[in-house]
Amino acid sequence: MAFRKHSVVLSVVLISVLVLLVFYGGDQLIKKSGKDEMTDLFTQKDDEIELSKQNEEKMELFKKKDENIGLFRNLFRKKDKMMELFRQKDVTLVDDVLKMDPKTLTETEAMHKFYNLVALPLQGVCRVHKHIGGRWFVDPLVNSMVDGDYCVCMDNILVDMDKPCLVYSFGVADDWNFEDIMDSAGCEVHAHDPSVDYPAERGENTHFYKLGLGAKTEQDMDTLGNILKKNGHNDTTIDFLKMDIETFELTVLPELIASGTLNNVNQLAMEFHLTELHEGPNFIWLLEILQQLYKLTFRVISHKVNALKGPGKDQLYSLVEVTFMKDNVWN
Repeated sequence: MAFRKHSVVLSVVLISVLVLLVFYGGDQLIKKSGKDEMTDLFTQKDDEIELSKQNEEKMELFKKKDENIGLFRNLFRKKDKMMELFRQKDVTLVDDVLKMDPKTLTETEAMHKFYNLVALPLQGVCRVHKHIGGRWFVDPLVNSMVDGDYCVCMDNILVDMDKPCLVYSFGVADDWNFEDIMDSAGCEVHAHDPSVDYPAERGENTHFYKLGLGAKTEQDMDTLGNILKKNGHNDTTIDFLKMDIETFELTVLPELIASGTLNNVNQLAMEFHLTELHEGPNFIWLLEILQQLYKLTFRVISHKVNALKGPGKDQLYSLVEVTFMKDNVWN
C-alpha cells in the first residue's frame, strides 16, 4: 500500500514537472520564434533600404552619364561649326591647287609655289592630329632635333573601331618607334626596308619584309600594287601609308597615281627629298604631281621641315615631311 502511495506521488510530481517544462519551453520557443521573425523583418527592411540606395546611386550615375553625353554633343556641335569655318577658309587654298596651270610658270616660280602650298596645311580636313614616333637626333655635324615622327590624323581610324587599322611603312632603318606605337595601338603593320635585316615578326601584329618600294619590279623592290596583292590587301583600305625612301618617292609617286593604287589609301605621309631638284628644272613637274594628288581628294594636313640639314640652295629646306589625307571623313 505504501509503495502504491509513493508511486502516485511520484507520478504527480513527474506530471507537474512535465507540465512546467512544456509551458516554460513553449513560451521560450514562442519568444524565440517571434524574435527570429522580427530579425528577419529588420533584415529584409535593411536589404530594401540598401537596394534603394544602390538604385539611387545607379540613377545618379545614369544622370551624370547623360549629362556627359550632352556635353560631348555640344562640344562636337561647336567643333562642327569650327570645322565648317575652317573648311570655308580652305576653299581658296584647294581651288588654288586644282585650278593652277603649272606650265604657265617658270621653274623658279613653280619651286616657290610648291614649297608655299605644302607649307599651308588645310585645317578643315582633320580634327585630331597626333605626332607619333620619332626620337631626338644628335649629330655634331648637323642640327639636333626630333626626327622620324609622323603626323597621323586619328579621325578615320577612330570612326571605324570594328577592325584593326592597316599601316604600310616603307623605310625603317634603325628606328621602329612609329611602327611599334601603331602596333601597340592595335594596328596591323607591314614594314619594309631592303637595307636592313630584322625578324619577319615583331610586336603583336607587325610584319617585316626586306623589300623596297619602287616604280617597277626589281631584285629587291616592288610596286605597292604587287605588294598589296601578295598580302591580300589589294581591295583593302590602307589607313596609313608611310614613305621615307630617300628620293625614290619622286619616281614612285607617278606610278602610285597612274596605277590607281592610291584609291584605297586614306593617308599618305612622306619625306620629300628635293635637293637634286634644285639642280635641274623639275618643279613644274612636281607641281603637277601635287595637283593630281589633290584631284584624288588628298589634302595636305601636316607639314614639317627636316632641319637636320640647314637651308640649301635657294635658301629653302629641301627635306620636307608632309602628310596628305583623303577629304572623305567630314564632308
